[in-house]
Amino acid sequence: MGKTQPKYPEINISGKVVESFDINAPKVRKIVWNAPRLIQWFLQEKAKLGDNISAKFTVKRPKRSEEQNNFFHLYLSLISISSGHTIRELKGWYKGKFLSQGISEVFGDKVRVVKSSAELNISEFCELVNLIEEFTGIPTPDPKMFNVPLTHDEYGKLKVKQKEDYQTMKIKKISPV
Repeated sequence: MGKTQPKYPEINISGKVVESFDINAPKVRKIVWNAPRLIQWFLQEKAKLGDNISAKFTVKRPKRSEEQNNFFHLYLSLISISSGHTIRELKGWYKGKFLSQGISEVFGDKVRVVKSSAELNISEFCELVNLIEEFTGIPTPDPKMFNVPLTHDEYGKLKVKQKEDYQTMKIKKISPV
């Protein structure tokens, strides 16, 4: 008989991250628990003084999938084909244009503070893609084609067709950031 893992009393509890609003202190993030009485019951009934307690925190904010991220980079590469700008330049453009959080001063220099697109939830990310499409005039490719299982040859032909289509598209006149 092998070693067995001990069983520990446990509960699952959720809460919400909020900021404290003490006028005499800097803003601090804290958790407001959804069921504080359940926590108190657990401590009274299951824990003893001196017991070690562990906690696992999981942020419950839906993030975009790897497939959505790959699709976005495909879209940026197609805009690159149409505009002549590199993907790196396009990332700098959309972050400054749509994800700017203001201007800050660092070591006496003015710098733009931008939010990372990785921080966006799914709906914010979809909104970003829609804004990019609206401002560039370059349509997103039909995602259905990329969700169908393709042979290597079929994928290669699709890629060539997409490149041909997007090379003929002209980018809308975009105002400077």
